[in-house]
Amino acid sequence: MKNIIKHTIRLIYKNLEAIIWTGGLIYLASINPYADGHMQLCGFRAIGIDNCPGCGVGKSISMVFHGDVMHSIESHPLGIIALILIVYRIIKVLYGNYKVSQIPLEVYNG
Repeated sequence: MKNIIKHTIRLIYKNLEAIIWTGGLIYLASINPYADGHMQLCGFRAIGIDNCPGCGVGKSISMVFHGDVMHSIESHPLGIIALILIVYRIIKVLYGNYKVSQIPLEVYNG
């Protein structure tokens, strides 16, 4: 049982980047991109700058998830490209770690 827990922790650690990116995309899919009241961790907004390029990309990705492609492009033209790159990175990290992280039989036997 201890070996399975160790292996699970190792899998989470190796896939931490993919987990964080996936969590960010889930967050962007779940927020309302048209509302101003969602959580923002933007340093530019904290000092009073309203037009942050990073916030525009996040809002653009959120609009894609809500099916509003035209407003997504208007919000930030690189939002769709950023979404494609993030999904590609998640797949690459998971696929790269999949070959390495096969559970050995001795984990189940011992």
